[in-house]
Amino acid sequence: MKKIVLAGSALVLGLASVAYAQDAGNQSNDPPTEPTANGNGATVTREATTEQVPVLDANGDPVLDANGNPEYETKTTGSVQTVTTPSGIVHTITKTDGEHTTVEHDRSGMTHPDKPDKADVPDKPEKPEKPEKPEKPEKPEKPEKPEKPEHP
Repeated sequence: MKKIVLAGSALVLGLASVAYAQDAGNQSNDPPTEPTANGNGATVTREATTEQVPVLDANGDPVLDANGNPEYETKTTGSVQTVTTPSGIVHTITKTDGEHTTVEHDRSGMTHPDKPDKADVPDKPEKPEKPEKPEKPEKPEKPEKPEKPEHP
Protein backbone atom coordinates (compact mmCIF):
# COMPACT_ATOMS: atom_id res chain seq x y z
CA MET A 1 0.00 0.00 0.00
CA LYS A 2 2.82 2.40 0.87
CA LYS A 3 4.52 1.71 -2.46
CA ILE A 4 1.35 2.60 -4.36
CA VAL A 5 0.98 5.89 -2.45
CA LEU A 6 4.62 6.81 -3.07
CA ALA A 7 4.44 5.91 -6.76
CA GLY A 8 1.16 7.80 -7.16
CA SER A 9 2.51 10.97 -5.51
CA ALA A 10 5.66 10.82 -7.68
CA LEU A 11 3.46 10.45 -10.79
CA VAL A 12 1.30 13.44 -9.79
CA LEU A 13 4.37 15.62 -9.18
CA GLY A 14 5.87 14.56 -12.51
CA LEU A 15 2.70 15.43 -14.41
CA ALA A 16 2.44 18.78 -12.62
CA SER A 17 6.00 19.71 -13.61
CA VAL A 18 5.36 18.73 -17.26
CA ALA A 19 2.19 20.83 -17.33
CA TYR A 20 4.07 23.78 -15.81
CA ALA A 21 6.91 23.44 -18.35
CA GLN A 22 4.42 23.44 -21.24
CA ASP A 23 2.72 26.54 -19.84
CA ALA A 24 6.06 28.30 -19.35
CA GLY A 25 7.05 27.42 -22.94
CA ASN A 26 4.33 29.71 -24.30
CA GLN A 27 5.93 32.76 -22.73
CA SER A 28 8.70 34.68 -24.49
CA ASN A 29 12.11 34.99 -22.87
CA ASP A 30 12.37 38.71 -23.68
CA PRO A 31 12.00 41.02 -20.71
CA PRO A 32 8.89 43.24 -20.81
CA THR A 33 9.37 46.59 -22.50
CA GLU A 34 6.25 48.18 -21.03
CA PRO A 35 6.37 50.09 -17.77
CA THR A 36 5.09 48.02 -14.89
CA ALA A 37 3.98 49.36 -11.54
CA ASN A 38 5.46 47.85 -8.42
CA GLY A 39 3.91 48.09 -4.99
CA ASN A 40 5.79 51.33 -4.20
CA GLY A 41 4.57 53.30 -7.24
CA ALA A 42 7.85 53.15 -9.18
CA THR A 43 7.80 52.66 -12.94
CA VAL A 44 10.12 49.98 -14.33
CA THR A 45 11.12 49.68 -18.00
CA ARG A 46 13.21 46.77 -19.31
CA GLU A 47 14.81 46.68 -22.75
CA ALA A 48 17.28 44.33 -24.43
CA THR A 49 20.37 45.84 -26.06
CA THR A 50 21.14 44.30 -29.45
CA GLU A 51 23.98 44.49 -31.94
CA GLN A 52 24.25 43.66 -35.66
CA VAL A 53 27.04 41.08 -36.14
CA PRO A 54 28.18 39.63 -39.49
CA VAL A 55 27.48 35.91 -39.96
CA LEU A 56 30.74 33.92 -40.25
CA ASP A 57 31.30 30.50 -41.79
CA ALA A 58 33.44 27.70 -40.33
CA ASN A 59 36.63 29.36 -41.64
CA GLY A 60 35.81 32.71 -40.05
CA ASP A 61 34.93 34.38 -43.37
CA PRO A 62 31.72 36.44 -43.69
CA VAL A 63 28.78 34.66 -45.33
CA LEU A 64 27.55 36.49 -48.44
CA ASP A 65 23.97 36.66 -49.74
CA ALA A 66 22.95 36.25 -53.42
CA ASN A 67 23.99 39.85 -54.21
CA GLY A 68 27.45 39.45 -52.67
CA ASN A 69 26.64 41.52 -49.54
CA PRO A 70 27.59 40.16 -46.11
CA GLU A 71 24.75 38.75 -44.04
CA TYR A 72 24.15 40.09 -40.54
CA GLU A 73 22.41 38.64 -37.53
CA THR A 74 21.06 40.41 -34.46
CA LYS A 75 22.57 39.31 -31.15
CA THR A 76 21.45 40.35 -27.68
CA THR A 77 24.42 41.85 -25.87
CA GLY A 78 22.78 42.83 -22.60
CA SER A 79 19.86 44.67 -21.07
CA VAL A 80 18.91 48.07 -19.72
CA GLN A 81 16.49 48.52 -16.83
CA THR A 82 15.20 51.98 -15.94
CA VAL A 83 13.42 52.61 -12.63
CA THR A 84 11.65 55.93 -12.10
CA THR A 85 10.54 56.56 -8.53
CA PRO A 86 7.54 58.69 -7.56
CA SER A 87 9.92 61.37 -6.25
CA GLY A 88 11.48 61.75 -9.72
CA ILE A 89 14.78 59.90 -9.23
CA VAL A 90 15.77 57.80 -12.28
CA HIS A 91 17.97 54.72 -11.76
CA THR A 92 19.44 53.18 -14.92
CA ILE A 93 20.91 49.67 -14.61
CA THR A 94 22.95 48.54 -17.62
CA LYS A 95 24.00 44.88 -17.87
CA THR A 96 26.39 43.99 -20.70
CA ASP A 97 27.47 40.39 -21.35
CA GLY A 98 31.00 39.80 -20.09
CA GLU A 99 31.26 43.18 -18.33
CA HIS A 100 30.36 44.69 -15.00
CA THR A 101 26.88 46.02 -14.38
CA THR A 102 26.70 49.81 -14.17
CA VAL A 103 24.11 51.74 -12.18
CA GLU A 104 23.48 55.44 -12.74
CA HIS A 105 21.35 57.65 -10.52
CA ASP A 106 19.81 60.84 -11.92
CA ARG A 107 18.42 63.06 -9.21
CA SER A 108 17.82 66.11 -11.44
CA GLY A 109 14.09 65.38 -11.74
CA MET A 110 13.70 64.92 -8.01
CA THR A 111 10.77 66.78 -6.51
CA HIS A 112 10.82 68.17 -3.01
CA PRO A 113 7.59 68.90 -1.20
CA ASP A 114 7.25 72.48 -0.04
CA LYS A 115 8.47 72.63 3.50
CA PRO A 116 7.19 75.35 5.78
CA ASP A 117 9.78 77.82 6.99
CA LYS A 118 11.16 77.19 10.41
CA ALA A 119 9.48 79.19 13.12
CA ASP A 120 11.52 81.99 14.63
CA VAL A 121 13.01 80.91 17.91
CA PRO A 122 12.51 83.56 20.59
CA ASP A 123 15.67 84.94 22.12
CA LYS A 124 16.60 83.39 25.42
CA PRO A 125 16.33 85.72 28.41
CA GLU A 126 19.64 87.00 29.65
CA LYS A 127 20.96 85.23 32.70
CA PRO A 128 21.91 87.41 35.64
CA GLU A 129 25.60 87.63 36.28
CA LYS A 130 26.92 85.34 38.97
CA PRO A 131 28.54 87.04 41.95
CA GLU A 132 32.27 86.68 42.12
CA LYS A 133 33.56 83.99 44.43
CA PRO A 134 35.69 85.20 47.30
CA GLU A 135 39.34 84.33 47.06
CA LYS A 136 40.51 81.38 49.10
CA PRO A 137 42.82 82.25 51.97
CA GLU A 138 46.39 81.16 51.60
CA LYS A 139 47.35 77.99 53.40
CA PRO A 140 49.99 78.37 56.10
CA GLU A 141 53.31 76.79 55.39
CA LYS A 142 53.91 73.42 56.96
CA PRO A 143 56.71 73.23 59.49
CA GLU A 144 59.74 71.26 58.46
CA LYS A 145 59.94 67.73 59.86
CA PRO A 146 63.01 66.87 61.85
CA GLU A 147 65.27 64.27 60.35
CA LYS A 148 64.93 60.78 61.66
CA PRO A 149 67.96 59.34 63.40
CA GLU A 150 69.51 56.38 61.74
CA HIS A 151 69.00 53.02 63.39
CA PRO A 152 72.12 51.13 64.42
